[in-house]
Amino acid sequence: MKKNGIINADISRVLSYMGHTDTLAVGDCGLPIPDETERIDLALKLGVPSFMEVLREVEKGF
Repeated sequence: MKKNGIINADISRVLSYMGHTDTLAVGDCGLPIPDETERIDLALKLGVPSFMEVLREVEKGF
């Protein structure tokens, strides 16, 4: 992530294909996720980016 927006292409792709009834979940480590669910790991290193930084950037996509 950069100050001017999301640099992760996977997030941009998911947001662009989401419909009005689709749901996006942003979770921190340890959140139980069904095996068939698409996941995008955003961690560069422990705590970077922070959970709240990711959440704020994803909200900008809506």
